[in-house]
Amino acid sequence: MENPSVAFVLLLVALLGVGLEVIHPGTLLFGAVGMVAGALAVVGLINLPVDGLGLVLVGAAAALLVVDTAGQSHGLVSLVGVGAAVAGGLLLFRSSPGETGVSLVALITVPVVAGGIWITLSRRALRVRHMPFASSTHELLGLTTVVRQRADPYGIAAVEGELWRIGSRHGEPIEVGTQVEVMAQDGLTLLVDPLPGPTPVSEEVAEPGVGAGAGIE
Repeated sequence: MENPSVAFVLLLVALLGVGLEVIHPGTLLFGAVGMVAGALAVVGLINLPVDGLGLVLVGAAAALLVVDTAGQSHGLVSLVGVGAAVAGGLLLFRSSPGETGVSLVALITVPVVAGGIWITLSRRALRVRHMPFASSTHELLGLTTVVRQRADPYGIAAVEGELWRIGSRHGEPIEVGTQVEVMAQDGLTLLVDPLPGPTPVSEEVAEPGVGAGAGIE
């Protein structure tokens, strides 16, 4: 692969995927996409003349987006990060002064879209993490529900009208559609035991990445 625009897009997708997997642990989808895109991006970087300063700027862009999730800049740091990604793409495959191998469309559109996705999903994840419990631990113990996203090791279930992250008390995977009982609570995770019955086979219906305590509207 020797297309600079494709390599640039894959590099940003890799950074975005890995970052989203960190803030949405257990979904696996973001991490898998990030790893595949990263491997392809590395192939492209090996086969293309890479400017070190451009690579540093792209890395700085990713770092700024991560830093913004822990600050109160109201998105200003993320905007700087998007600008750094654009500048990095401009310099990344420059073969001579005034030339760039990345197309203008990819150079502008991809960092803006990736930055928007990161800001939206990261803010959502952090907001969910800091939401107070709608129910006390005592009220949740003994309740039964049905698994909506396979627990391996963590999944999703609706308890008292809210989506909660669940985990098996004994560590075994729990399939979608299995009826479980809430036995304990560990922070934002409900520890459950599957109830006797046949193991169902059905597709996951919970939205990936939804944290504990997020109310269903």
